[in-house]
Parts: sequence; C-alpha cells; structure tokens
Amino acid sequence: MQTGEPLPEKPWGGRFSEATDQEVLAYTESISFDQTLWRQDIRGSGAHAKMLVKVGVLTEEEGNAILQGLSEIAGEFERGSFPVRIDLEDIHMNIERRLFEKIGTPAHKLHTARSRNDQVALDLRLYVVDETAALSVLIRNLIEVVLSKAEETVDLLMPGYTHLQPAQPITGGYYYLCHAERLLRDLDRMQEVGRRAGISPLGSGALAGTTFPIDRTYVADLLGLSGITGNGLDAVSDRDFAADFLHALSLLMVHLSQWAEEWILWSTVEFSVLEIPDRYMTGSSMMPQKKNPDILELTRGRAGRVLGDYVSLMTLLKGLPGGYNRDLQEDKEQLFDGVSIGKRAVSMMTSLCGGARLKGEKLRSRLSSGGLLATDMAEDLVRMGVPFREAHAIVGRIVAYSDSLGLSLSEIPDEELARFYDGFPKEYAKCLTPEMAVSRRNHPGGPARERVLERIGAIRSFLAGMK
Repeated sequence: MQTGEPLPEKPWGGRFSEATDQEVLAYTESISFDQTLWRQDIRGSGAHAKMLVKVGVLTEEEGNAILQGLSEIAGEFERGSFPVRIDLEDIHMNIERRLFEKIGTPAHKLHTARSRNDQVALDLRLYVVDETAALSVLIRNLIEVVLSKAEETVDLLMPGYTHLQPAQPITGGYYYLCHAERLLRDLDRMQEVGRRAGISPLGSGALAGTTFPIDRTYVADLLGLSGITGNGLDAVSDRDFAADFLHALSLLMVHLSQWAEEWILWSTVEFSVLEIPDRYMTGSSMMPQKKNPDILELTRGRAGRVLGDYVSLMTLLKGLPGGYNRDLQEDKEQLFDGVSIGKRAVSMMTSLCGGARLKGEKLRSRLSSGGLLATDMAEDLVRMGVPFREAHAIVGRIVAYSDSLGLSLSEIPDEELARFYDGFPKEYAKCLTPEMAVSRRNHPGGPARERVLERIGAIRSFLAGMK
C-alpha cells in the first residue's frame, strides 16, 4: 500500500480474496451498541498515541495530528454528528476510519503495537471505572437522603416486621438506617469494583504483546489507572471486572427491589402506613380512583432484568477457552443495560424517598396489636431467675391469653399475670411500653435513640472521608 491510500475495507482484509457477505456484516457488527464506548476509545487512543511518540514510533508532529483529530471526533460524538458506519463493524474501526478521513497517513500508524483485543479490554475497563464512579455518587446521594429521613423519624415509634408480622417496637430512624446500611455496602462494592478494574491491559496486543519498545506504565499513568495487567493472554480475555460490576449492580437492585416491595405493601389501603406524593404515582386508564406505585413496581421488575444480565454474562464466560474469542462481543449489551437501569433506579429512589412520609399516627396504633412486647417480658423473666426456654413458654401462654381477651400485654392485671408466674412485681405490665422497649435496647446496632443518632453520625463521617 502506498502512503496516503485509504485503509482496506476491513483491518484484516489483506488475507481474504472476496468481500464479506452482507448478511455476515449485519450479524457480526457491534457498532449499534458499542458506540457507547466512544469516550473511552478516544481516551485510550490518545494515551496510546502519546506513548508511541514517547518511545519514538511516532513523531511529535504525527502525535499532535492524531490528538487533534481525536478531539474533533469527540466533538462530533458530543454533537451527535459522527457518521456511524455499520460496515466498519465496531466503534474502534469507525473512529480509526474517521481519523484517517481527517488527518490522513498518521491515522494508519495509530494501531501500531496494539490489537482490537487489548483495545476493547481497555475501553471496557475504563467504562467500568467511569460508571462505578458515577454510580458511587448516586448511591452516596441516596444514602444522604436516607440519613436525613432517619434523623427526622428518630422518635417515630413503629413496629418492626419479620415474616410480614409485627415483631418488636422500633423507630423510623432505626428503620431507615436498615436501608442506609445496605446501601453503604453497595457503595463499598462499587468502589472496590472500580479499583479492581482500574488497571491497563493495553500492550497485551492480540495475546502476546509486541516487539515495539512500548511503555505500558506510562499509558496507565496517562489514563489515571493504578497499574498494568500481568499477562497478555489473560488480559485480552478477562471479563472478571465486568462480572464483578454486574454482581454489584445485581445486589444493589435486589436491595432496591426489597425496599420497593415493602413500600408497595405499606402504601396499600390494607397497610396504609406510607404516603407517597402524587407526583410519584400513576393512574389507571379505566378506574378513576386508582393511584398506583408504578415507580416501585418497575424498580422491583427491573431488578430481575439486571439479575438476568449478570447470569447472561456468566453463562457467556463459563465455556470459553483461553485468549480472546468473538463470544466476548456479547459482554457489552448486558453491562450497558445493567448500568443504565441501576443509575435510573437509584436516582428515582432518591427522589421518592425524599418525598415519601411514614404515617406516624397509623404506625403508633399498630403497636397495641399482638405481643410486640413479649420478648421484653421473656427477658425480664430471665432476670428474675427463670431459664430462657421456660420464660419463652410462659410468655407464649400469656400472649395467647391476652389475644383471647383482645388485650395488649400492658393491660393484663397483676392477678392474671400471677396465674402464669407468681414472681412478677406489682403493676409490672404497666411498665411494658414501646418507648421503654426501644430505649432499653441501648447497645451498638440497637434502636435506642442515642444509638441511632450515633450510627447516623458514624456513617456521615465515613462518607465525608471517602474520595
């Protein structure tokens, strides 16, 4: 090929004697979805070009021309004017061909010392680093809103539930902290995924590197990555970081789905303990009275979609031999889908959480039903010298008796309590109150007011110390 001639229609076209069938082109293209990676591809190519100048493969003039051309291409993508060509297969060849159209011969040299194998591995790693950082910000914002709600409701008494049955008294602050703790783990996972993804595979070539005197660490430094991969054969086929990301996204969506399910129930007429503003509800096309929590239902449903993305990627990976295989083209749509869903779900839950309100009066009224103070009574019997298993049985009989009369435990007269155990102090039952049950649980992780506020402060300090 003479200098300045256009690139072949395919980067591998020199080996073939006939053009690729159009049906094959349509079947194998990935530009329809991998153009999502244009930012990362341009960043990676820019760093690669600078490194080739540094080691003397490109002249400074050629490097500057490449960087200028890449900058112009980035502007085209930003404006939505980039001329995408399906016949060029993927984002890498589209950008390379466009670069040639802009600057000519130097574009032919940009691919020196790299393969599309290590190029796409770099792009995908950069994408994961970028998106875990973006999701970390969104999760952190949601945690801040949850902590504010916890502070607002730190004195709001309510039942805590197990098996969808009222179990023990807690407070709204303690309830919201439950979600804050889950989200804190999600935040930690996101940052860890970004940390593990943040190493550069560029320089691995197709699988065994290159004969050129490349400086891989220099490229990693330019891209803000913490290091380089240790083996080219592994680097071009490694998608652990993508699976890590979808795993973290799956757990995040599971947490949001559980929360959504709870609030769907709590907003029903039957529960009626949560008020969701009308701006976050939708209606029925037929039934005028309906107000539906569609946002929460979609969050619950989309959690299944992200789980499917994760399973799809793992199924893709489990049968592959070593090195790059074209199956890996199918790793991106699942990842892009999971990221898109996760970001929108977190943002939506942040808005909804800030606007929703726990109905304190309704929740307080639920504290009088059932034996929510039964555990306190059993533990008091233990303090009186009764073995716990015996105390458990005694209180179980007392609860059955109080239920038969429609009384709460605090309403049972002394003489009736004495029928079950004669060691209860005088007017013991009157001391059984939800306020007392909460305040007595004054240990780390407990619902007592000071412990809830202490934990809110600790989480805020942790967030303030993060990057």
